[in-house]
Amino acid sequence: MTALPPPPVGRLNPLRRRLATVLMEYLPERPYPIDMSTWVPYGPAGLMRNVLGSFGVRRAFDGFLQEEDGVVYRLVPPSPKPAPKVLIAPFLVLAKAMRYDPAKWTRDRRFRDYLAKVEELRSRDLGALPWGELLRVPRQALALVAPVADLRVDYLPGTGLALLRLLVAVRLLGRRELFADLLHGARTRTTDTNEALERLAAVAKRTGALESDPPPAEFARALAAFLDEYGHRETASPILVTPPTWGDAPEVVLGLVKVLSGSTPEQERPARGDALERLLAHPWLRSEGRRALVTRWVEAARAGVAFREDSHFSFTMPQPVLRRALLELGRRLRAAGVLTTPEDVFHLRMEELEEIHDVAALSGAHAERLRELVARRALKREELSGVRLIDPAAIFPPSVTGDALLTGTPAGGGTATGPVKVITKPAEFGRLATGDVLVCPYTNPSWTPLFQHAAAVVVDTGGAASHAAIVAREYGIPAVMGTGTGTSVLKDGQLVTVHGDTGTVTGAS
Repeated sequence: MTALPPPPVGRLNPLRRRLATVLMEYLPERPYPIDMSTWVPYGPAGLMRNVLGSFGVRRAFDGFLQEEDGVVYRLVPPSPKPAPKVLIAPFLVLAKAMRYDPAKWTRDRRFRDYLAKVEELRSRDLGALPWGELLRVPRQALALVAPVADLRVDYLPGTGLALLRLLVAVRLLGRRELFADLLHGARTRTTDTNEALERLAAVAKRTGALESDPPPAEFARALAAFLDEYGHRETASPILVTPPTWGDAPEVVLGLVKVLSGSTPEQERPARGDALERLLAHPWLRSEGRRALVTRWVEAARAGVAFREDSHFSFTMPQPVLRRALLELGRRLRAAGVLTTPEDVFHLRMEELEEIHDVAALSGAHAERLRELVARRALKREELSGVRLIDPAAIFPPSVTGDALLTGTPAGGGTATGPVKVITKPAEFGRLATGDVLVCPYTNPSWTPLFQHAAAVVVDTGGAASHAAIVAREYGIPAVMGTGTGTSVLKDGQLVTVHGDTGTVTGAS
């Protein structure tokens, strides 16, 4: 049985449509009740709400997920409203930009203290904790993210002003086309992750790890070290706690290793080192003083890009601890006969778990109420399994395609032809072959290594500033975003041509 689609959200203005594209990309899966009472309000969505709220924008990322009988049934893009504080927001932004340099954010004592507390929480043996102590761990994990949210509030103004200053400069100099290339000199934790993956793939190829079971000891050690450093990266969504991380699902990493070690990539990262030299060759920049000034502006913009990327990397560090604590609670409730599987705990809200003061003394009536609650919500979720949170047509209105199979937002220049490979989830990463046209519902940093092998990318969600669009431009491959129906219209093996400049996908003759 499948539930009816949620009622339409009505006509969306440009701002709500823009927010909806972000939220659709962040929500490839329907949130569980435990998501709604933990990581959704405290994670990146809560962070964005707090950042905007600090500068006078209310109701941003509030109430965008509506529930029925305790189960999320639809996504309604929020309608941000200005508060009186927004009148002084420019002065607040300027003051923070003058005080907080994004290039120095990792030296901030709040960040160092945060890392130490995360490491302390990671080191706990959750299985050995008594019920009462274990029950406090989720709240402790959630409390850890507040300092990183504060860091975002303080350092993002400097990032924004650095990017705006550089954009204005290149426009005035008539070199707008260099802007994106100038930013790619930033060293980020995503760069570190991708290079570590390539080294892991080299070890796999040398030792034959992907063909042997169990894998050679050298590869096993290298994989364990990789997961210790990068295992908190999300597989599906940064704003949900229920999907596994890389550490929880190492098969996702093995899929990426298979792609990277399988063949020589067809698409190499474009050479971008000369972008600054080309900018400095402008006649107005002949003097050493002007050249030095513009160089500092480029470095500041790169530091801002690195801060934005790296603070997200750090912000999600408590997420695996939170998930493991929830599953450990679920295991104990299963042992008490309340749940069928540990994952059934996802159907409960955090406050409902906190009402259980002692799992060993859980009364018959209380246990039965929890079982009924889980069963009812699981059934409701199953009924909604084929229903989208929001109709993509409300965000990406259908347009006349002419001879095109699909239309969307142009997000990566050029044209490329290749066979379609529809990848809907990280577990399918290993299916991508060099030269395939990657067709997917969304992307996040976990998908980045695939771009090295793809001929082009076509995505159901997102816009020109989404993750997939940025990475496609970085690798110099055509990209079409926000097609709405790409993963359902295109089929594996179908030969298509992706036109990154016009935002269309056509059949290839």
